[in-house]
Amino acid sequence: MVGPSDVVELLRDLVSIPSVNPEGVPGTDRTGEQDMADYVADFLRHCGAEVQVRHIAIGRPNVIAHFTPENSAAHLAFAPHLDTVSVAGMTVPPFDAAVRDNRVYGRGSTDTKGPMAAALWALRDWAHSPARKDSRITWSFLGLMGEEATNEGALAMAESGFSCDLAMVLEPTELGVVTAHKGALWLEISTGGVACHGSTPDKGKSAIYAMGRVLEHLQSRTIPALAREAHPALGPSTLNVGTISGGSKINIVPDACRIEVDCRVVPGVEGEKFRADLEAELRAVVPETDVRLKRYSPPLDTDTKLPWVERLGAEARGFTTAPWFSDASYLSGPRCPAVCIGPGSIAQAHTKDEFISLRDLEEGAQFFRRWIDAAETFAHER
Repeated sequence: MVGPSDVVELLRDLVSIPSVNPEGVPGTDRTGEQDMADYVADFLRHCGAEVQVRHIAIGRPNVIAHFTPENSAAHLAFAPHLDTVSVAGMTVPPFDAAVRDNRVYGRGSTDTKGPMAAALWALRDWAHSPARKDSRITWSFLGLMGEEATNEGALAMAESGFSCDLAMVLEPTELGVVTAHKGALWLEISTGGVACHGSTPDKGKSAIYAMGRVLEHLQSRTIPALAREAHPALGPSTLNVGTISGGSKINIVPDACRIEVDCRVVPGVEGEKFRADLEAELRAVVPETDVRLKRYSPPLDTDTKLPWVERLGAEARGFTTAPWFSDASYLSGPRCPAVCIGPGSIAQAHTKDEFISLRDLEEGAQFFRRWIDAAETFAHER
């Protein structure tokens, strides 16, 4: 492997390798994380890491790498995701990795191949430096598949029993440390009815009219109730009805109607309990109502006073929160506290002309290199 000459060239290599999540409408037939995983694994092997490529699905692996010293006093992990969102509708070539106007353009340049390149370049510099022989930290790199859909890669790591003193999930946070974010609770709510000819609607029962009563209840009762239970840092949980469908033909009374609901929930809200309570509440209004859990990504709420979290916050741009969710909430727990951090702005993520500035990218690589040195000093002091 002939390696890149700098972090910009490294990012261009990463962007030029399609790793689009296959869920939904990817906008390309070049989907999955296999090629990206192979590149990252080779890069880390050339840095001297012990590397595994562990398949979670066909052509969709996690990359798990470790730099393990003889006398390890701590274990820290960088944990970016390998996949990107769809390239449909992009106005720049998604995989050209063009450099212009002091920016790298392309899908994933910000979310999250830019932060990944910055961390990889910092690890490379450290691994090839004299400082490595005095290391007291096991440094891990977790390249996770599937974050842009259902977080299968992070979930697999958590279920494998992975633990460390701090997992740094790489996301574009402008080098702030995100210690709390909302979770995503996606629900499908359906109402039933009795179909009949549209000329005699009194002989049937409209599922759409029933859904109207459900929608009224959600807007007038459920949403205000959520607003009254605010998290001190994240505010209240929210609810949005994203889609609605029902009926089959204009002259038939509809016997089914369905909505999809996106709830962004704060710490303390448990997915299945929320679903069951909402279903009971809605059935009191419309008995023929079912509420199905489509997805639950838990919220994140990591204690800023944990020693390694506190030290990272002091080195970075302090602590912050986020409205989005991430792999951190799956990895996080008593045996693996997790935060999000990385260069670049979330405002550029998923956009039709996604880019990261060269300044942000290079600053990110420099920050992660300084952080490795600061962490090693902290490990020697403890």
